Amino acid sequence: MRLSIDHVTGFRYASPVRASYNEARMTPVSTPTQVVWTSRLTITPHAWRTAYTDYWGTPVTCFEVHEPHDRLQIEARALVETRPVRDAGQDERRVPADDLDWATLRGPAVRDAMSEYLLNTGRTAPHEELAALAAELTDRPSRLAALDVCALVHDRMAYEAGATGVTSTAAEAWAGGRGVCQDFSHVTCGALRSLGIPARYVSGYLHPSGPDAVRGDTVEGESHSWVEFWCGSWQTYDPTAMHRVDESYVRIGHGRDYSDVSPLRGTYAGGDSEMFVKVTITALS
Repeated sequence: MRLSIDHVTGFRYASPVRASYNEARMTPVSTPTQVVWTSRLTITPHAWRTAYTDYWGTPVTCFEVHEPHDRLQIEARALVETRPVRDAGQDERRVPADDLDWATLRGPAVRDAMSEYLLNTGRTAPHEELAALAAELTDRPSRLAALDVCALVHDRMAYEAGATGVTSTAAEAWAGGRGVCQDFSHVTCGALRSLGIPARYVSGYLHPSGPDAVRGDTVEGESHSWVEFWCGSWQTYDPTAMHRVDESYVRIGHGRDYSDVSPLRGTYAGGDSEMFVKVTITALS
């Protein structure tokens, strides 16, 4: 699936700010199932910039604006080709022979190699009720337990825009029973880690029509998040939609939680601000 993505975001300021310092993580990354043909980041007003790949492997653009401005806009445009992932273990709940058993998964070798994806953060620490419910799922192979954790979160939480904020925690979202994709991903990661299953938070884009999108039509897309869990290999899953990640998903990066892959963050010298975001996606083939 070939997708053209246009992501415009930034801030309007109540009065001109003197300077701003920012990091943008809005550039898709090439993977075995995703090829980035072109990408471009445009910043208005003109900014000094530099680029690097962070610790987690996500492309980052750092930029500074040193002139008075009442609006900051970042436009990220990319052309990406994605390929489907075929995994019978997720589609049909088959457990491949090379999956790890619980003893190996919880052993010292995995704990050492995957420690960063096993420790919960303030954003992902699970609610006590969820941790107890997840613990009841360890009577099955780790892959199936992970998929059932995703189902548990999907079934017990409702998607509701505005029900939570960008700083809401997994425990708060679970207690409230509602949230957005960021909350579903935080809640799921926390529950998986509580079982000893390495899990990471993935950030990217999603075409709302999925693989059957009408070619040539430009639609309002969305920034999205999902999870990956490790049972001997990394498996991708979207607990918000309750299905595996397919070719309608475009990956930006991953980390321990949202704070590691937030699309735009920074600081500025000035008064109040209002953020704006718009994502449009066109399926080209």
